[in-house]
Amino acid sequence: MSKARRFIPLAVVATAVAGYWGFTRWEASRPYEWSGTVEARTIEVGSRTGGRVKEVLVKEGDRVEANQALLVLEPGDLEAQRLMAEAQLRQAEATLAKVEHGARPEEIQQARARAAGAYAALQMSRTGPRAEMIAAAKARLAAAQVAADKAKLDTQRAKDLFAKGAISKAEIDNTEAAVRGAEAQRDAAASALQELENGARREEVAQVAARAEEAQAQAKLVTSGSRVEDLSAAKAVVDAAKGRLRQIEIAMDELTIRAPRPTRVEALELRPGDMLAPSAPAATLVEDDQLYVRVYVPETQLGIVKIGATVPVKVDSFPDRTFDGVVRYVSAVGEYTPRNLQTADERAFQVFATRLDLGDGKEKLRAGMAALVKVPRP
Repeated sequence: MSKARRFIPLAVVATAVAGYWGFTRWEASRPYEWSGTVEARTIEVGSRTGGRVKEVLVKEGDRVEANQALLVLEPGDLEAQRLMAEAQLRQAEATLAKVEHGARPEEIQQARARAAGAYAALQMSRTGPRAEMIAAAKARLAAAQVAADKAKLDTQRAKDLFAKGAISKAEIDNTEAAVRGAEAQRDAAASALQELENGARREEVAQVAARAEEAQAQAKLVTSGSRVEDLSAAKAVVDAAKGRLRQIEIAMDELTIRAPRPTRVEALELRPGDMLAPSAPAATLVEDDQLYVRVYVPETQLGIVKIGATVPVKVDSFPDRTFDGVVRYVSAVGEYTPRNLQTADERAFQVFATRLDLGDGKEKLRAGMAALVKVPRP
Protein backbone atom coordinates (compact mmCIF):
# COMPACT_ATOMS: atom_id res chain seq x y z
CA MET A 1 0.00 0.00 0.00
CA SER A 2 1.37 3.40 -0.92
CA LYS A 3 2.07 6.02 1.70
CA ALA A 4 -0.60 8.38 0.28
CA ARG A 5 -3.32 5.79 0.73
CA ARG A 6 -2.35 5.31 4.34
CA PHE A 7 -2.98 9.02 5.07
CA ILE A 8 -6.52 9.11 3.53
CA PRO A 9 -8.31 7.68 6.60
CA LEU A 10 -6.41 10.05 8.81
CA ALA A 11 -7.49 12.98 6.67
CA VAL A 12 -11.14 11.87 6.80
CA VAL A 13 -11.00 11.56 10.57
CA ALA A 14 -9.31 14.92 10.88
CA THR A 15 -11.92 16.52 8.65
CA ALA A 16 -14.75 14.97 10.67
CA VAL A 17 -13.20 16.10 13.93
CA ALA A 18 -12.67 19.61 12.58
CA GLY A 19 -16.28 19.73 11.32
CA TYR A 20 -17.69 18.54 14.57
CA TRP A 21 -15.52 20.99 16.50
CA GLY A 22 -16.66 23.83 14.22
CA PHE A 23 -20.34 22.85 14.51
CA THR A 24 -19.99 22.66 18.28
CA ARG A 25 -18.48 26.14 18.39
CA TRP A 26 -21.21 27.47 16.07
CA GLU A 27 -23.93 25.79 18.07
CA ALA A 28 -22.48 27.18 21.31
CA SER A 29 -22.29 30.71 19.90
CA ARG A 30 -25.71 30.64 18.16
CA PRO A 31 -28.26 32.83 20.03
CA TYR A 32 -31.34 31.34 21.62
CA GLU A 33 -34.40 31.71 19.44
CA TRP A 34 -37.92 31.92 20.84
CA SER A 35 -40.92 32.23 18.59
CA GLY A 36 -44.13 33.94 19.58
CA THR A 37 -46.93 36.18 18.42
CA VAL A 38 -47.63 39.90 18.54
CA GLU A 39 -50.73 40.39 20.67
CA ALA A 40 -52.89 43.30 21.78
CA ARG A 41 -55.37 43.79 24.57
CA THR A 42 -58.97 43.92 23.44
CA ILE A 43 -61.99 45.50 25.07
CA GLU A 44 -65.55 44.35 24.50
CA VAL A 45 -67.97 47.22 25.12
CA GLY A 46 -71.72 47.02 25.52
CA SER A 47 -74.69 48.40 27.40
CA ARG A 48 -76.20 47.15 30.63
CA THR A 49 -79.53 48.55 29.43
CA GLY A 50 -79.74 47.10 25.94
CA GLY A 51 -82.34 48.00 23.34
CA ARG A 52 -82.76 48.82 19.66
CA VAL A 53 -79.81 50.45 17.88
CA LYS A 54 -80.70 54.01 16.90
CA GLU A 55 -77.44 55.26 15.39
CA VAL A 56 -73.96 53.86 14.64
CA LEU A 57 -71.33 56.60 14.83
CA VAL A 58 -68.11 54.75 13.89
CA LYS A 59 -66.98 51.96 11.60
CA GLU A 60 -64.45 49.18 11.81
CA GLY A 61 -60.86 50.40 11.67
CA ASP A 62 -61.61 53.88 13.07
CA ARG A 63 -59.42 55.33 15.78
CA VAL A 64 -61.52 56.55 18.70
CA GLU A 65 -60.68 58.65 21.70
CA ALA A 66 -61.56 58.10 25.32
CA ASN A 67 -65.28 58.62 26.03
CA GLN A 68 -66.08 58.93 22.32
CA ALA A 69 -69.57 57.71 21.43
CA LEU A 70 -69.63 54.55 19.32
CA LEU A 71 -73.36 53.93 18.94
CA VAL A 72 -76.64 55.10 20.44
CA LEU A 73 -79.65 53.00 21.49
CA GLU A 74 -83.30 54.08 21.43
CA PRO A 75 -84.59 55.20 24.87
CA GLY A 76 -87.92 53.36 24.75
CA ASP A 77 -89.99 54.26 27.83
CA LEU A 78 -87.02 55.35 29.95
CA GLU A 79 -87.89 59.03 29.48
CA ALA A 80 -91.39 58.42 30.85
CA GLN A 81 -89.93 56.44 33.74
CA ARG A 82 -87.60 59.33 34.52
CA LEU A 83 -90.48 61.83 34.62
CA MET A 84 -92.42 59.55 36.96
CA ALA A 85 -89.39 59.11 39.20
CA GLU A 86 -88.83 62.87 39.36
CA ALA A 87 -92.47 63.46 40.33
CA GLN A 88 -92.27 60.78 43.03
CA LEU A 89 -89.09 62.36 44.38
CA ARG A 90 -90.70 65.82 44.57
CA GLN A 91 -93.71 64.34 46.35
CA ALA A 92 -91.49 62.51 48.85
CA GLU A 93 -89.42 65.66 49.48
CA ALA A 94 -92.59 67.69 50.08
CA THR A 95 -93.82 65.11 52.59
CA LEU A 96 -90.45 65.15 54.35
CA ALA A 97 -90.50 68.95 54.55
CA LYS A 98 -93.98 68.83 56.06
CA VAL A 99 -92.88 66.28 58.63
CA GLU A 100 -89.75 68.27 59.50
CA HIS A 101 -91.52 71.63 59.85
CA GLY A 102 -94.55 70.29 61.71
CA ALA A 103 -98.03 71.81 61.70
CA ARG A 104 -98.62 75.40 60.66
CA PRO A 105 -99.70 77.99 63.28
CA GLU A 106 -103.17 78.03 61.77
CA GLU A 107 -103.48 74.25 62.16
CA ILE A 108 -102.30 74.41 65.76
CA GLN A 109 -104.81 77.18 66.52
CA GLN A 110 -107.60 75.20 64.87
CA ALA A 111 -106.77 72.07 66.87
CA ARG A 112 -106.71 74.03 70.13
CA ALA A 113 -110.08 75.65 69.32
CA ARG A 114 -111.62 72.26 68.68
CA ALA A 115 -110.28 70.98 71.98
CA ALA A 116 -111.68 74.02 73.81
CA GLY A 117 -115.10 73.61 72.20
CA ALA A 118 -115.22 69.94 73.09
CA TYR A 119 -114.26 70.70 76.71
CA ALA A 120 -116.94 73.39 76.94
CA ALA A 121 -119.53 70.94 75.64
CA LEU A 122 -118.43 68.47 78.32
CA GLN A 123 -118.78 71.07 81.07
CA MET A 124 -122.23 72.03 79.82
CA SER A 125 -123.39 68.40 79.77
CA ARG A 126 -122.14 67.92 83.33
CA THR A 127 -123.66 71.11 84.84
CA GLY A 128 -126.99 70.69 83.06
CA PRO A 129 -129.19 73.40 81.53
CA ARG A 130 -129.41 76.90 82.97
CA ALA A 131 -132.47 78.16 84.86
CA GLU A 132 -133.26 80.56 82.07
CA MET A 133 -133.48 77.64 79.62
CA ILE A 134 -135.89 75.77 81.94
CA ALA A 135 -138.02 78.89 82.39
CA ALA A 136 -138.19 79.41 78.64
CA ALA A 137 -139.21 75.79 78.18
CA LYS A 138 -141.99 76.19 80.78
CA ALA A 139 -143.19 79.31 78.99
CA ARG A 140 -143.31 77.47 75.68
CA LEU A 141 -145.28 74.68 77.36
CA ALA A 142 -147.79 77.15 78.80
CA ALA A 143 -148.22 78.82 75.42
CA ALA A 144 -148.79 75.42 73.81
CA GLN A 145 -151.38 74.58 76.47
CA VAL A 146 -153.22 77.86 75.83
CA ALA A 147 -153.26 77.15 72.11
CA ALA A 148 -154.66 73.66 72.73
CA ASP A 149 -157.39 75.01 75.01
CA LYS A 150 -158.36 77.66 72.47
CA ALA A 151 -158.52 75.02 69.73
CA LYS A 152 -160.92 72.97 71.88
CA LEU A 153 -163.19 76.00 72.45
CA ASP A 154 -163.18 76.76 68.73
CA THR A 155 -164.22 73.19 68.04
CA GLN A 156 -167.10 73.39 70.49
CA ARG A 157 -168.37 76.65 68.99
CA ALA A 158 -168.15 75.13 65.51
CA LYS A 159 -170.25 72.18 66.58
CA ASP A 160 -172.95 74.53 67.98
CA LEU A 161 -173.04 76.51 64.77
CA PHE A 162 -173.22 73.31 62.73
CA ALA A 163 -176.22 72.17 64.76
CA LYS A 164 -177.96 75.39 63.84
CA GLY A 165 -176.96 74.92 60.18
CA ALA A 166 -174.71 78.00 60.15
CA ILE A 167 -171.51 76.23 58.97
CA SER A 168 -170.58 73.16 57.02
CA LYS A 169 -169.15 69.85 58.21
CA ALA A 170 -165.76 70.72 56.65
CA GLU A 171 -165.28 73.61 59.02
CA ILE A 172 -165.82 71.32 61.97
CA ASP A 173 -163.17 68.97 60.58
CA ASN A 174 -160.72 71.89 60.35
CA THR A 175 -161.23 72.87 63.97
CA GLU A 176 -160.75 69.30 65.13
CA ALA A 177 -157.49 69.05 63.16
CA ALA A 178 -156.34 72.29 64.78
CA VAL A 179 -157.02 70.75 68.19
CA ARG A 180 -154.89 67.73 67.42
CA GLY A 181 -152.03 69.90 66.16
CA ALA A 182 -152.13 72.15 69.22
CA GLU A 183 -152.10 69.15 71.54
CA ALA A 184 -149.11 67.65 69.72
CA GLN A 185 -147.15 70.90 70.11
CA ARG A 186 -148.10 70.98 73.79
CA ASP A 187 -146.85 67.42 74.29
CA ALA A 188 -143.57 68.21 72.51
CA ALA A 189 -143.03 71.28 74.71
CA ALA A 190 -143.74 69.17 77.79
CA SER A 191 -141.17 66.54 76.69
CA ALA A 192 -138.56 69.23 76.05
CA LEU A 193 -139.13 70.70 79.51
CA GLN A 194 -138.84 67.29 81.11
CA GLU A 195 -135.57 66.63 79.25
CA LEU A 196 -134.11 69.90 80.49
CA GLU A 197 -135.21 69.21 84.03
CA ASN A 198 -133.75 65.68 83.99
CA GLY A 199 -130.39 66.80 82.48
CA ALA A 200 -128.03 64.77 80.24
CA ARG A 201 -127.84 61.01 80.64
CA ARG A 202 -124.64 59.34 81.86
CA GLU A 203 -124.06 57.78 78.45
CA GLU A 204 -124.30 61.17 76.77
CA VAL A 205 -121.91 62.70 79.28
CA ALA A 206 -119.43 59.86 78.68
CA GLN A 207 -119.69 60.33 74.93
CA VAL A 208 -119.04 64.07 75.20
CA ALA A 209 -116.11 63.40 77.54
CA ALA A 210 -114.57 61.00 75.00
CA ARG A 211 -114.85 63.57 72.23
CA ALA A 212 -113.23 66.16 74.49
CA GLU A 213 -110.30 63.83 75.28
CA GLU A 214 -109.87 63.03 71.59
CA ALA A 215 -109.81 66.72 70.67
CA GLN A 216 -107.26 67.49 73.39
CA ALA A 217 -105.03 64.59 72.27
CA GLN A 218 -105.22 65.76 68.66
CA ALA A 219 -104.27 69.28 69.70
CA LYS A 220 -101.31 67.94 71.67
CA LEU A 221 -100.21 65.81 68.72
CA VAL A 222 -100.35 68.77 66.34
CA THR A 223 -98.48 70.98 68.80
CA SER A 224 -95.69 68.51 69.65
CA GLY A 225 -94.79 67.87 66.00
CA SER A 226 -93.77 64.67 64.19
CA ARG A 227 -92.30 61.61 65.84
CA VAL A 228 -88.75 60.46 65.19
CA GLU A 229 -90.10 57.34 63.50
CA ASP A 230 -92.23 59.41 61.10
CA LEU A 231 -89.22 61.56 60.24
CA SER A 232 -87.05 58.49 59.59
CA ALA A 233 -89.76 56.93 57.43
CA ALA A 234 -90.13 60.13 55.37
CA LYS A 235 -86.37 60.33 54.85
CA ALA A 236 -86.29 56.70 53.76
CA VAL A 237 -88.98 57.37 51.16
CA VAL A 238 -86.93 60.31 49.81
CA ASP A 239 -83.78 58.17 49.64
CA ALA A 240 -85.68 55.43 47.80
CA ALA A 241 -87.05 57.96 45.30
CA LYS A 242 -83.57 59.38 44.73
CA GLY A 243 -82.19 55.90 44.19
CA ARG A 244 -84.89 55.06 41.68
CA LEU A 245 -84.25 58.29 39.76
CA ARG A 246 -80.50 57.66 39.78
CA GLN A 247 -81.08 54.12 38.54
CA ILE A 248 -83.07 55.41 35.57
CA GLU A 249 -80.48 58.11 34.81
CA ILE A 250 -77.73 55.48 34.74
CA ALA A 251 -79.85 53.34 32.44
CA MET A 252 -80.34 56.32 30.11
CA ASP A 253 -76.61 57.05 30.15
CA GLU A 254 -76.02 53.42 29.14
CA LEU A 255 -77.97 54.12 25.93
CA THR A 256 -74.80 55.70 24.52
CA ILE A 257 -71.97 53.17 24.26
CA ARG A 258 -68.58 54.89 24.54
CA ALA A 259 -64.95 53.95 24.23
CA PRO A 260 -63.29 53.68 27.67
CA ARG A 261 -59.89 54.81 26.35
CA PRO A 262 -58.08 55.56 23.07
CA THR A 263 -58.44 52.44 20.92
CA ARG A 264 -59.16 51.19 17.42
CA VAL A 265 -62.47 49.65 16.41
CA GLU A 266 -61.76 46.03 15.55
CA ALA A 267 -65.30 44.65 15.14
CA LEU A 268 -68.65 46.42 14.98
CA GLU A 269 -71.37 44.57 13.09
CA LEU A 270 -74.47 46.28 14.51
CA ARG A 271 -76.63 48.47 12.31
CA PRO A 272 -79.56 50.80 13.05
CA GLY A 273 -82.59 48.74 13.94
CA ASP A 274 -80.65 45.78 15.35
CA MET A 275 -81.51 44.61 18.85
CA LEU A 276 -78.78 44.53 21.49
CA ALA A 277 -79.36 42.42 24.59
CA PRO A 278 -78.41 43.88 28.00
CA SER A 279 -74.72 43.41 28.82
CA ALA A 280 -74.09 41.81 25.40
CA PRO A 281 -70.92 42.85 23.49
CA ALA A 282 -71.65 45.59 20.97
CA ALA A 283 -68.13 46.21 19.63
CA THR A 284 -64.58 44.94 20.05
CA LEU A 285 -61.86 47.55 20.57
CA VAL A 286 -58.13 46.96 20.27
CA GLU A 287 -55.59 48.81 22.39
CA ASP A 288 -53.05 48.89 19.59
CA ASP A 289 -50.85 51.26 21.58
CA GLN A 290 -50.39 48.45 24.13
CA LEU A 291 -48.91 45.79 21.83
CA TYR A 292 -46.79 43.04 23.32
CA VAL A 293 -45.17 39.78 22.27
CA ARG A 294 -45.88 36.51 23.98
CA VAL A 295 -43.14 33.92 23.62
CA TYR A 296 -42.59 30.54 25.24
CA VAL A 297 -39.19 29.98 26.82
CA PRO A 298 -37.99 26.39 27.47
CA GLU A 299 -37.23 25.51 31.06
CA THR A 300 -33.56 24.88 30.22
CA GLN A 301 -33.21 28.51 29.02
CA LEU A 302 -35.39 30.20 31.62
CA GLY A 303 -32.39 31.30 33.67
CA ILE A 304 -31.34 33.90 31.11
CA VAL A 305 -34.73 35.64 31.10
CA LYS A 306 -34.59 38.66 33.41
CA ILE A 307 -37.52 40.92 34.23
CA GLY A 308 -36.82 44.37 32.80
CA ALA A 309 -34.27 43.15 30.26
CA THR A 310 -34.51 44.44 26.67
CA VAL A 311 -34.42 41.83 23.90
CA PRO A 312 -34.62 42.21 20.09
CA VAL A 313 -37.84 41.24 18.34
CA LYS A 314 -38.16 40.53 14.61
CA VAL A 315 -41.28 40.08 12.48
CA ASP A 316 -41.59 38.73 8.95
CA SER A 317 -43.30 41.87 7.65
CA PHE A 318 -40.25 44.02 8.46
CA PRO A 319 -37.20 41.75 8.07
CA ASP A 320 -34.73 44.66 8.11
CA ARG A 321 -35.98 46.19 11.34
CA THR A 322 -35.57 45.14 14.93
CA PHE A 323 -38.06 46.12 17.60
CA ASP A 324 -37.16 46.39 21.27
CA GLY A 325 -39.11 44.22 23.70
CA VAL A 326 -38.90 44.58 27.46
CA VAL A 327 -39.47 41.47 29.58
CA ARG A 328 -42.39 42.29 31.89
CA TYR A 329 -43.75 38.94 32.96
CA VAL A 330 -42.73 35.30 33.19
CA SER A 331 -45.38 32.73 33.99
CA ALA A 332 -45.02 30.89 37.28
CA VAL A 333 -46.52 27.72 35.79
CA GLY A 334 -45.03 25.71 32.93
CA GLU A 335 -47.01 24.39 29.98
CA TYR A 336 -46.92 21.26 27.81
CA THR A 337 -45.27 19.33 30.67
CA PRO A 338 -44.79 15.53 30.33
CA ARG A 339 -45.51 13.49 33.42
CA ASN A 340 -41.86 12.55 34.05
CA LEU A 341 -39.00 14.93 33.26
CA GLN A 342 -35.80 12.99 33.75
CA THR A 343 -33.34 14.30 31.18
CA ALA A 344 -32.32 17.76 30.03
CA ASP A 345 -33.81 17.12 26.60
CA GLU A 346 -37.14 16.21 28.14
CA ARG A 347 -37.10 19.28 30.36
CA ALA A 348 -36.76 21.39 27.21
CA PHE A 349 -40.32 20.37 26.37
CA GLN A 350 -41.60 22.41 29.31
CA VAL A 351 -42.01 26.05 28.41
CA PHE A 352 -43.00 29.18 30.30
CA ALA A 353 -45.10 31.94 28.78
CA THR A 354 -43.21 35.24 28.78
CA ARG A 355 -44.56 38.68 27.89
CA LEU A 356 -42.44 41.32 26.20
CA ASP A 357 -43.81 44.87 26.04
CA LEU A 358 -42.99 46.63 22.79
CA GLY A 359 -41.64 50.18 22.67
CA ASP A 360 -41.13 52.17 19.46
CA GLY A 361 -42.58 51.09 16.15
CA LYS A 362 -45.90 49.86 17.47
CA GLU A 363 -47.70 51.84 14.79
CA LYS A 364 -46.31 49.42 12.17
CA LEU A 365 -47.14 46.22 14.00
CA ARG A 366 -50.45 44.39 14.08
CA ALA A 367 -51.82 41.83 16.48
CA GLY A 368 -51.37 38.30 15.17
CA MET A 369 -47.99 38.81 13.48
CA ALA A 370 -45.45 36.03 14.02
CA ALA A 371 -42.49 37.26 16.08
CA LEU A 372 -39.00 35.85 16.67
CA VAL A 373 -36.80 36.73 19.62
CA LYS A 374 -33.07 36.09 19.47
CA VAL A 375 -31.10 36.30 22.72
CA PRO A 376 -27.30 35.89 22.74
CA ARG A 377 -26.00 33.02 24.79
CA PRO A 378 -24.33 34.08 28.04
